Amino acid sequence: MSDELFPGRSASQEGAVPPPSPETPAPPADLADAATAMRELDREVAEAMASMAPADLAELHGEAMTPALSLQPGAELVGTVVGVSNDGIFLEFDARTQGVVPRSQFGKKEVLDHGRRVDVVVDRFDADSGLLIVNRKGALQRATWTNLTAGMIVEGRVTGVIKGGLEVDLRGIRAFMPASQVDIAPMKDISLLLNQNVRCEVLEVDRRHKNVLLSRRKAQEKERAEAREKLRAELAVGQVRPGVVGNITEYGAFVDLGGVDGLIHIRDLSWSNVEKVSDVLTPGQQVQVKILKIDTERDRLSLGLKQTLPDPWTDVEKRYAEGESLKVRVTRLADFGAFAELEPGVEGLIPLSEMGWSRIRRPADAVSIGAVVDAVVLRVEPAKRRIGLSMKQAQTDPWDGVLETFTAQSLVHGKVTRLADFGAFVELAPGIEGMIHISELADRRVKTCSEVVQPGQEVEARVLGVDKESRRISLSIKQVAVPSAAEAPEPAGAVPATRKPKRKKPLRGGLASHFEW
Repeated sequence: MSDELFPGRSASQEGAVPPPSPETPAPPADLADAATAMRELDREVAEAMASMAPADLAELHGEAMTPALSLQPGAELVGTVVGVSNDGIFLEFDARTQGVVPRSQFGKKEVLDHGRRVDVVVDRFDADSGLLIVNRKGALQRATWTNLTAGMIVEGRVTGVIKGGLEVDLRGIRAFMPASQVDIAPMKDISLLLNQNVRCEVLEVDRRHKNVLLSRRKAQEKERAEAREKLRAELAVGQVRPGVVGNITEYGAFVDLGGVDGLIHIRDLSWSNVEKVSDVLTPGQQVQVKILKIDTERDRLSLGLKQTLPDPWTDVEKRYAEGESLKVRVTRLADFGAFAELEPGVEGLIPLSEMGWSRIRRPADAVSIGAVVDAVVLRVEPAKRRIGLSMKQAQTDPWDGVLETFTAQSLVHGKVTRLADFGAFVELAPGIEGMIHISELADRRVKTCSEVVQPGQEVEARVLGVDKESRRISLSIKQVAVPSAAEAPEPAGAVPATRKPKRKKPLRGGLASHFEW
């Protein structure tokens, strides 16, 4: 038993009272009992100390406590934050092992709540404080031959350009960086880094031959990966973030948000119609984009450029009323009509039937892309983002005064525009067509209209009747030679001949078919 537990007793006194000498009288009975009690106490203390751990014995004797974990410099650990000071962050690794990491290795605004997990690398053990001195994983560390290990992030100064790479001074330790490890992107001239401080990762350490191999590229990749993961955790749908335009494709443009790339689809570039992505963006351009969708499974990010600007369709019904006349610019053509821009981001449709009073087969026959035309607003549907426009409503109706221009039995000239089974259509004036029934093409029986007339042919015809309400004019070619009453007045005193009424027969194709245009 140690003297420290029982001061004042020598080693010879430990365990029993010295036996009496022949000259010394036997001790009294109470002393014998005390010696027996002391021996029993020593036995109990010895048994108790035998069950104590070495760290507990060291603490009992006032010695510095060593960590329960046997760790070498460079070992990686995960600690839990248990305390925060101005200089350091205190971490707990297990019940009897704690450490401290410099506060400077964390951002000023970084939240360090108790219980947060932190990845660290062991630097050394401080026997005086009983703490592990650790560095945040990936943080800059001072390189020494004692703690220099592969994977460690260090800072050095480029001191020379040698064959195959660069020479780097790690505060007294000479290291080599291959040219392939200088930068993520290949550098044509690595001498640009001469006399500059660089952050590197230790690739290899050969203490025997004093060789150290470094990689600036690995350190950059780790920094980007850490920044990317941190950024991914911060991203949320609806955020507006700055970015730099990268690669441009036919369907959109990729934008770097600071380590994470997203795609702006061509339809999300502008509220106006965009034909080419390069008309809006150029590589390297600084832009503000809005996060539209985050697909974590496929690691995709959808961005929008037009969504950062006011929606031009907001309150569009207040700016454009039905019946309003305005000028619009034709932006694109379709089979069913033409799209025209009222203002940047707001387009309307001019249907084929509303492009003119004349019959128009193709939009290109009436308008061209870029042309500015007069139009009238037919309807506004903000919910569907639709505006109906009409060009013909902005023009004078050619049927006004048609009764005065085309009187019954008058002769007219026109161009055949199209043929049908039941007759031929003739354009008498822009926007005004008449129809010659097949039975009125000639005196003889006609099987097909093409036997008498062809599209584009100029013909003379007699007006049989005008129906302004239905916008129909009936014409006849075979009656051109027959003079009208006005052209051949009967002689005085002549008795008008009474014509025998003809038998009424339904016209081939039916009456309704005359006007199916």
